[in-house]
Amino acid sequence: MKRLNREEMARWLAEARAGAPVYLVGIGGCGMSGLAHLLLDAGFAVSGSDLRENNEVRQLRVRGVEIFIGHAPEQLQNARPELVVYSSAIRTNNPELSMAEALGAPVARRAVLLAALAYRRRSVCIAGMHGKTTTTALLAHALEVIGATPGYAVGALAPQLGRHARGGKPEDGDSFFVVETDESDGTLREFYPHQSIVLNIDEEHLDFYSNFKAVCDEFSTFAVQTSGTLFYCADDPRLVELYGDQPEAITFGFDPSANYRVQIQPDHSFIVWQGETKLGEFTIRLFGEKNVSNAVAAIAFLHHNGFAAKEIIRAVAGFRGVERRQQEIFRDDRFRIFDDYGHHPREITATCRAIKGYCGGRLLVAFQPHRYSRTQHLLSEFAESFGDADLLWITEVYAASESPIAEVNGQRLATAIHTQGQPAVYAATLEVLRGMVHEALRPGDVVLFLGAGDITGAAHQVGEDLKLFKNERANTFQNSACSVE
Repeated sequence: MKRLNREEMARWLAEARAGAPVYLVGIGGCGMSGLAHLLLDAGFAVSGSDLRENNEVRQLRVRGVEIFIGHAPEQLQNARPELVVYSSAIRTNNPELSMAEALGAPVARRAVLLAALAYRRRSVCIAGMHGKTTTTALLAHALEVIGATPGYAVGALAPQLGRHARGGKPEDGDSFFVVETDESDGTLREFYPHQSIVLNIDEEHLDFYSNFKAVCDEFSTFAVQTSGTLFYCADDPRLVELYGDQPEAITFGFDPSANYRVQIQPDHSFIVWQGETKLGEFTIRLFGEKNVSNAVAAIAFLHHNGFAAKEIIRAVAGFRGVERRQQEIFRDDRFRIFDDYGHHPREITATCRAIKGYCGGRLLVAFQPHRYSRTQHLLSEFAESFGDADLLWITEVYAASESPIAEVNGQRLATAIHTQGQPAVYAATLEVLRGMVHEALRPGDVVLFLGAGDITGAAHQVGEDLKLFKNERANTFQNSACSVE
């Protein structure tokens, strides 16, 4: 199967007729549904397929997109697409991709099309192993509040933005297009942004890359392909090593050498300095140093691009976050329940520490490992990541389409953590986990569900259980009060 490269994709977009039909295989995914919105905004006719119904599918149907549940070659054939796009989650032997090949329809990977769309705009691309979704959404939201009317593509839903992606105003040459880029599948190098922000780099995605040097090469290429300003975090020694020789780069972070330096105050606000100049005192609604650092990335970008500090202070203060990133799904006078996408040791440590520090009380953590390869490669790091947890449950590994690896499982991870001196209980299923959480809960507890898989369902179910119990308790109180009267 021949896939369009970047140049071919750009040529296709330039020559495409108005209303040309595009078919998306895996249209319900976060990235693919966002791409569908961008195509609709650009005037294309969109259809596609996915294995299951979800909110993204329903949202696109409201916009008139025909979406099939399940992959079948006749669906694609009847759509008569002039372009077929698929995500990295779709295997190349997918029956719809086979039909596209038989029909001779042009086929492209999601990132290639997104990069081609971004190249036509005043794009700012956000990259990094951790925090890029929140940073992308924060920057897009801030530009919206300021009145810059940006386009954007975010890898998760930020409720304030309304949907995963929006085309913005491409006819306005000054309109920014803010894009979250994905390094996990080797497509970071597809992007040639006008400006870029790099948050961090880590030994991650080694199921795809041969080694960490290959990861660094990907990020180096991305920086070289940035035509304008590169912003990067001065607190990450690997980024300093990669980008330190670039004289036009702008740094941000806690490090004293950073061009935009941050200091956190006792009340959790933070001051940002540009050299010896105090830009102002900022607040955000998110917890922890990592979120502060990522906010400073957006602040540095906005200030460097001419926006006034007073405008930026107002714009970032109102951002309420992204789904599954420190998302509080239940709170009453007894318990707080959070759902978070964190699945790498650094993310886990930062999230546990932030929530423990801000919320107080016992921290109960439920973690679902994501991918057998990641669990195997980072087993020792995972074992040392939960120091802030007062109680810890480990579920079975979420495969994410990987084949099992012998002796790599949730039980082994729980044992490895226990060996480090921290008790960890293995929960074989999410239903078992749900029961364990309910049994352990005491007033004042904070429960954090962590993982990139379907553990989010267990988190929301526990939240619904507590809401139901709260309502039943309120009704019982009202009924007893009425009977006394």
